[in-house]
This record gives sequence, C-alpha cells and structure tokens, in this order.
Amino acid sequence: MRTSGRHPFRKNKLIIPAVILCVLACSGCSLDYVNLLDDISYRISDADENEPSYSPAAGISGSVSEMGMTRSVDDVFITAGSGDITQISTEDLEKIGVPLETASKNAVDEAEADARKKINTRTRDITLFGESKYAYSKLNDHEKQVYVEICSAIQSMTPEVDITSLDVDEIDKCFNCVMIDNPDFFYADGYKMTRTLVNGELDSISFSPRFTMTGKEILEKEDSIDSYVNRFVSEMPDLPDEYSKAKYIFDYLVDNTEYDIDSENSQNICSVFIDNKSVCQGYAMAAKYLADELGIFCTIVYGNAGGENHAWNLMRLDGTFCHVDITWGDTSYRNTSEGTDGAMKDYVFLGATDDLIKVNHTVDSIVELPVCDSMEAYYFVREGRYFTEEDHDKLREVFNRAYSDNEDILTVRCSDRRVYDEMDDFLFTKGNVFRYLKGTGKARYVRNSEELTLSFLLT
Repeated sequence: MRTSGRHPFRKNKLIIPAVILCVLACSGCSLDYVNLLDDISYRISDADENEPSYSPAAGISGSVSEMGMTRSVDDVFITAGSGDITQISTEDLEKIGVPLETASKNAVDEAEADARKKINTRTRDITLFGESKYAYSKLNDHEKQVYVEICSAIQSMTPEVDITSLDVDEIDKCFNCVMIDNPDFFYADGYKMTRTLVNGELDSISFSPRFTMTGKEILEKEDSIDSYVNRFVSEMPDLPDEYSKAKYIFDYLVDNTEYDIDSENSQNICSVFIDNKSVCQGYAMAAKYLADELGIFCTIVYGNAGGENHAWNLMRLDGTFCHVDITWGDTSYRNTSEGTDGAMKDYVFLGATDDLIKVNHTVDSIVELPVCDSMEAYYFVREGRYFTEEDHDKLREVFNRAYSDNEDILTVRCSDRRVYDEMDDFLFTKGNVFRYLKGTGKARYVRNSEELTLSFLLT
C-alpha cells in the first residue's frame, strides 16, 4: 500500500517511530481508529551524551485512508545527537513513560502458553504455497522473503521480529498480501513497525503484529469456524463443476449472513462464521476461506463501489477468471408501487468480467490481477438468462424452467440498453408480462436500468 504524510527523517538524529496500522475498513464499515500509543514524543537532550536526560516534546499523529483500508498513525519520536547508537530498548522506552502495549509485555499464564504452543506447532511450509496464496505469487523474490517473515511472525504469535527490508512501503505491501492470502489470520489486524536510524541513516526495522485475541481465544474461535465449515461441506450437494460450487458459496453466505455495518469482527471471517453478521470485508474473507476449502482459485480485490471503499473476490471457475461480489448479492428489494416486499439475491456480479464489474466498481489492487474477459462463467450466461436480443420463445423457456424449479424470483439480464428497452417495452408497456407469469394476474417486478436486469417475483 502506498504511504502518505510520513514524517521526514532528521539528518544526524536517531529516530525510532512506532507506527500502528489498522487495516481493512470497507463499504459500510465503521472507520474506527485504534491507537496503541499516546500522542507523546521525547527528546534526548545533548547535555550529557553518556547520561542523557529526558524532556517531553511535541507529539505527531495523523491518519490516512486509501485503497479500501483505513490506518491510524501515532508516532513516538526519540531524537539524539550524532553518535554510534544502534538501538533503544523497550525497557528504555518504558523508563521515560512511553506506554508500549506489545504482546511481550503481557504476562502469559500456563494455559495461554499451551494455546500458543499449539498454534505455533501448525507452522506452514511456504515452499508448498499453491494458488491459494495468489498475492504471494505476484511478489518478487525479496518481497516473498519479507512476506514469509511476516507470515511466520503472525502464525507463531511472535511479539517482534526483525525484517530483512528497510523499505516501509515494501513491508506494508507484504503485510497486506499476507492478510489477503490468509483469512485464517483473523486474530491480527495491523502491526507496529520500529525504525532505527544511526546518524540519520536507517539501520534496521522490526515488525510487531497487532493481535486482537489471546491464544486461548483463537483456538475457541477456530473450533466454531470448523463447525461452520463442516456444516457448509456436509450440506453441499454433489456439484458438477467449479461454477456450481462458487454459486453454492454465494448462496450459502447470502442465506446465512446478515449485512450489518455494526457487526463485531466485521473485518474478518469470525463475523460471518460465528456472528452471522458482516460487511464486505467479512464476506470476501469468508468466500476465500470456503473457496480454498473446495480447491477453487480465489483472491480478494479491493477498490471502490457505489462511491464507497469495497472488497470482493476474484475467482477462476472452470478455467475462466471472473469477479464475484457476494456483498452486492445480499440485497433486499422493495416494490413500493405494489406495496410488497421481496428478498432477492442479486447475481449480477457472480462470474462477471472486468467490463461488467466496471459498471459501478473500481479496482485498486495491491498486486496485478488476472484479466477477466470471458463471459463463460457469468451467472446469466450459465443459467441461460442472458439476452442479446428480444427473444420471446427463449423468455418463455426461462419462465417455465424457473417455475419448474420452484424458484421464488427470476432475474434476466440484457446485453445492452437497446435490448433492455425492447424487453421492457414488450413486457410492461405492452402488457405481455402476463403471458409468462402464472397466478393472480398481478405483476410484481423490479427494473434495474443500470445493471440492465429485470426481476420477477414468481410466488
């Protein structure tokens, strides 16, 4: 991720900024800024270079928001005259009153130690990373090394680790790639980075993951997540292809999750698998977790939709790369003219191409994404509900099949505005919709001229 507003290093000074980043707030998410450090700075006076005294100096804080992620920044600066100073320890910081809240500071009881030991034994062989780690695969060799260091620190709940990079942007990019590839890291939501300068030159950077749960809490959450996933798999019918499995993921998450901007853990899979309430980030993380379980290629895309920060998925279904936005599928429509309510799944972004997703989505990706230029995995094409011309016989077949399958709602999509206007005129202006609908003679429908869809309530 790009950075902005960073404080410039001062020449011939030792500066150790501790930077805390809060990650992944998206469409509908509350933009909470979590600060682990007070806005305090300290300057080491030059009175005695052997026994420096301490006095308060002005603090520097700020926040930036970009690429669907919200970060909070609080820096603690410690400056000194020139000299061969390589590091100021955590103990020295505490002596001058800097309240560092790190995992190493917290006392760990025996049960917690056992829990962390159990977590730590589940180490990952990075060399075996397959396509489920797409972001990792797009990094260069050095970035991959940094990725592995960050991944290992989170996996083992290591309080602090030295990073083999002196580029804060590179570290930030690798951290975000780790979080994209590993939705099971639900217990980490940011990091603290300590930069050490010697005589104005950057000497080293250490990385401290920010953990939101104890080891015991992580194991408890994992048990609940396993129960959800086992139920998901056991209820899945025998499906013939990856498209059908992706649609099953889509339907399952929409049916079992309530969109709620105030949901707890909204930025991770716990909101979906445990709380059953989430926002776009939670949907996207949960979809990747389930797709990994079923062996379907899937990654997470960040960007903008409808004027708000947003997250969704990119999958490869039966050889076709495509966009899958489950959050936008979890939508309730109200036909106010008829005074009726209809809860409807919106499949307009299930298997969508780049051109289709661009209707109201803008991609701002951390790594280069595969090109999605085929309609073969698109829901309306696969289900025979994509109209490139006004076809009355095909329309009758679509309605008859929907009734035969006991569907509550039928949605068709037109290839362009001309076809949409022709279908709209034929069905509604001329009243031919009643040739296809069964029942009381009352038509209940929803038009969406932006997405070029026509939806009909069949019950």
